[in-house]
This record gives sequence, structure tokens and C-alpha cells, in this order.
Amino acid sequence: MRAREIRRHEQLLRRLDITIPVPFDARAFSENIADKRGRPIHILPMDTSDATAPCGLWLATGKADYIVVDNRAPAVLREHILLHELAHLLCDHRGRLRLDAADLSFDFLDPAMVERVLGRTTSYPDDQEREAEGVASVISRFAASRSPVPRPRDPGDVRTAALDRVSSALAADRSWKK
Repeated sequence: MRAREIRRHEQLLRRLDITIPVPFDARAFSENIADKRGRPIHILPMDTSDATAPCGLWLATGKADYIVVDNRAPAVLREHILLHELAHLLCDHRGRLRLDAADLSFDFLDPAMVERVLGRTTSYPDDQEREAEGVASVISRFAASRSPVPRPRDPGDVRTAALDRVSSALAADRSWKK
């Protein structure tokens, strides 16, 4: 990702004024987004390991947003899938996938209420996918820069001093609220 794209994604996050929790927690982040937007976001862990299924999916209805995340993926990938889908939501992307309401098999969701459906794959063939991936990556990078670094307990330990120096260098203030 180029520096210009990173700046554009950071500007989007500043403009939306969404709180990124420290230490980072993707579910708390999604709750912050839900609070800011005034509508619930439901995270639905499902087995999407079938090769024909996307690893993540965002469904927007008239009353709530639903994000499906592959529950069989490793934890770090599940978090990134969630951030990617949240990025679609934050960017207000419109899906290209059109479904007949009868094809939807979500028993908890009224198919007639589905307004938008965005399917995901592991490739990013269009601008919306690339933008969502970029925004998710910027959020991840910001979260990593703010997360506390595990340290040895002895403050006189040489390793502690080295970790403190590295942590300070890497954790430059990149607050969205400048």
C-alpha cells in the first residue's frame, strides 16, 4: 500500500471519529462503530471453510448489520476478517452480489429486509475490496502501534530498557483526533 493510500484511509477514520480501543479489541471496536452509527452490529461466527463460501460477509438490513466471520480460521485471521467487513461498512460500500430473497437461508434474518450483501474472497478484484483491505490494514497497524509491549518485570533489566526504546520509537502518536 502506498503512502498516499494510507493517508487517505487514515483521513477517513479521522473523519468518522470512531474510537479505536487501547489495548485493541476488535469486538469492542465494532461496538464503538455501532454506537456511533446508532444501529447494532451482530457478529456471527460460522464455519465458512467450504471453498465456495466467503470467509467473511456483511449483511445490512433496515435495522442492523450482520457480519459473518469464519469461526474455523485462526484468531488473527478472524480479527482481520472482522476488520475487513467493518471497513466495508465504514466505507459504505454497495455489493455487486445480487441474491433472490428465497436463496437466503438465514433463519434469524427476514430475507425481505436485506438491503446489501457483500461476499468476500481471498482476492481483491475491485476497488471496494482493495479499499476495505487497506482500511482494515490501517486499523490493524494503528492498533498494533498502541498495544502495550509485553515486558520483563525487572525495571533494571537490560531487555526492559531495550523494549522500552523500541516501543517508544514504534508507538508514535497517530491519534485519529488531531
